[in-house]
Amino acid sequence: MPFYNGDQSEHLHDALKSLANQSLPADEIVLVQDGPVNARLSQVVQAWQEKLPSLNWHVLQENQGLSAALNAGIALAKHEWLARMDADDICLPNRFEKQLSLISSDPSLSILGSWIQEYDETMQEAKGIRKLPESDEEVRAYARWRCPFNHMTVMYRKSVLEKVGAYKDYGAVGDDYELWARFIMQGYKTANIQEVLVLARTGDDFFKKRRRGMKYFKNEVREINELYRMGLLRPWHYLFHFCTKAIVRLSPPWLVKIFYLGIRKSS
Repeated sequence: MPFYNGDQSEHLHDALKSLANQSLPADEIVLVQDGPVNARLSQVVQAWQEKLPSLNWHVLQENQGLSAALNAGIALAKHEWLARMDADDICLPNRFEKQLSLISSDPSLSILGSWIQEYDETMQEAKGIRKLPESDEEVRAYARWRCPFNHMTVMYRKSVLEKVGAYKDYGAVGDDYELWARFIMQGYKTANIQEVLVLARTGDDFFKKRRRGMKYFKNEVREINELYRMGLLRPWHYLFHFCTKAIVRLSPPWLVKIFYLGIRKSS
């Protein structure tokens, strides 16, 4: 789980609490601090270190960005199966138990996600469920049009991550999608559990804070160029993605919200 100075201490507390309340606790929690943080965030981590002996708090002295923080955590992790987690989301108590049960029953799996329940910033108002396809075949077909995993729900094999090259830096706008494409295009088996295992904050502040502007649009074009190069996208998929990214990165927040809600309803 990466965190940085822009995260809210209350959200980090809730995220760590959800890990402490798992019916099947993690053997290790790798918490990567991406650069200097304020005292409130440090105090939250210090408090949870006393309650969670499995917590490994690693500090990057300078802010290096999400991809670098994730790769640092992967390198530090001691186990084969790793669970991705954000510093502002909440795992349901049975998340790890559900995922590891399926992983144990299907040794050919290399990456496994689930649905998410979206909420406002306060986690009081439910916004909707982001559902994704279940089987490997369905995930592969879906991935040509949209990101096939809710990143904060994913569990993946460390050995496979090392083979495909872990995270690349696309300016924190497309790091996950391009990695999922490498799993898919290199023949690793994928799946999504057909139920909600994580609660995610995607309220109005989510749309206001979304990174916008030409710099981020160019980074996403770099990403879809790579998806096209590796063969995931055909020309018509590429055109769809190019237009979608342009809307999301170059439009005002109110229009992005309408667009996003429309996409969510069609999922």
